[in-house]
Amino acid sequence: MTDAQSRCPVAAFDDTFFADPYRAYALMHQAGPVHSIVTPEGVPAWLVTGYPETRAALADRRLARNIKHAGSAYRAMPLPAEFRSRTLATEDAPEHTRLREFMNRALAFKRVKGLRPRVEQITEQLIDAVVDKGEADLVTALAAPLPITIIGDLLGVPDEHRANFVHWSDAMLATIPVADASGRDLAEVAHEASGSMLRFLVRMVAEKRADPGDDVFSQWILARDDQGQSLDDHELIGLGFMVLLGGYDTTVGMIGGSILSLLEHPERMAELRAHPERLPAAVEEFLRYYGTAHTGVRRFATEDMEIGGVQIAAGDVVIVAMGAADRDPQRFPEPDELDFSRPENHHLAFGQGPHYCPGSELARMEMTVALRAVLDRLPNLRLAVPAEQLPWRRSYLIRILQSLPVTF
Repeated sequence: MTDAQSRCPVAAFDDTFFADPYRAYALMHQAGPVHSIVTPEGVPAWLVTGYPETRAALADRRLARNIKHAGSAYRAMPLPAEFRSRTLATEDAPEHTRLREFMNRALAFKRVKGLRPRVEQITEQLIDAVVDKGEADLVTALAAPLPITIIGDLLGVPDEHRANFVHWSDAMLATIPVADASGRDLAEVAHEASGSMLRFLVRMVAEKRADPGDDVFSQWILARDDQGQSLDDHELIGLGFMVLLGGYDTTVGMIGGSILSLLEHPERMAELRAHPERLPAAVEEFLRYYGTAHTGVRRFATEDMEIGGVQIAAGDVVIVAMGAADRDPQRFPEPDELDFSRPENHHLAFGQGPHYCPGSELARMEMTVALRAVLDRLPNLRLAVPAEQLPWRRSYLIRILQSLPVTF
C-alpha cells in the first residue's frame, strides 16, 4: 500500500469526528485498515482501524508503550507527567509484567465478586434518590457516582477527596488542545490536574505506609513479588493512578453509553425487560457498540515493520482504534446494528494482549447491576432532549457522555 493509499479519508479528531466518529470509521473501513494521520497536537501517526490489524497490533510486542522507543521529535514534546511515569499504561515487559501481577491481585475475580453486594447497595441508593422525581441526568445521578464510590472504597480514598478525583480525571482525559469555558487551554488544565492527582497520591502513599488499612493500596504496600521485592513509591503511585483513571471514566462511559443505546433502540429495551436473562449478552454487545476506549495508549514501533500492508518505521507513533475495529463490517456484519444475539462477539473494548484491561470483570459487573436497576425501576424511560444535543467529552482516547437527561 502506498502513502497516498494509506492517507486517512477524513479529518481525524475534528469537530465532525467528535459529533459522529462512527461515520468517520465507516469511511476509514472503506479506504483500508491503516491510515496516516496527524493528531490534534500535530504529531504524525498511524491509525489502525481494521479488526484483525487492531487485534494483532494490541498483542504485538514490537509496538512498545515506553516513550523511550518514540522518535526524537515525540520525546521532545511537553507531555503530562503520567505519560512519563512508571505505570501499567507506559511500561513494557518485563517491568509491565511485574506491575501487572500486583494489579491482578487487587482485581482478582474473588475480590470483584465480593464487591457485588456493595455495588448493588450503592446503585439502589442512587436510584432511590431520583425515582420519585420523574426526571434525572443519569450520568451525574448514576453512571458517575457508582464507579468513583467503588474505586474509592477499593483504594481507601477518604469520601471527602473523591470529588477531587472526578475533577482531575475529567480534566486529564480532555486530550484535545482547545480552550475551556474560561478560555484556558485544556492541555494546561490537564497538566495541572495531573500534578494535583500525583501530589495527592504521594501524600496518600505516605499515610498508608504509616497506617495501613484493609484497602488495596495498603495491600500493595505490604505485598512482595516473586523475587521478594516490594513496590517503591513511584510504582505505588503509578498503580493508584491507573486504577483511578481506568476504573472511573471508562466505566462512566460504558454505563452511560449502554443506557443511551437502549433509549435509541426501544425495542431492545423491551427485549431485556421481557427477557432479563439476555442481559449478559447485551452487556457484551453494548461494549462492542458503544465501547468507551476508542483508541489505546499510543504505541511506538521498536523496529521497521508492516501493519495491514503499510510500512511502519522504527520510532513511528501507532494508535490502535478499538472503537473503529469493533465496527469493522468484515468482522461484524451489520456493525451499526445493536444485536444481543450476535454470535462470537469477540469485541476489543477491553483491549487484547498483555495490556488487556485488568478491571474488565469489575466494569462488566457494574454495568450489569446499573442496567438491571434502570430497567427494573425506571419505567417509560425516554430521552429528555434530542440525541444529537447530548454533549460528549472531547477526547480521542475515550468517548464519554457528559450528560444524559431522561424522563420516566
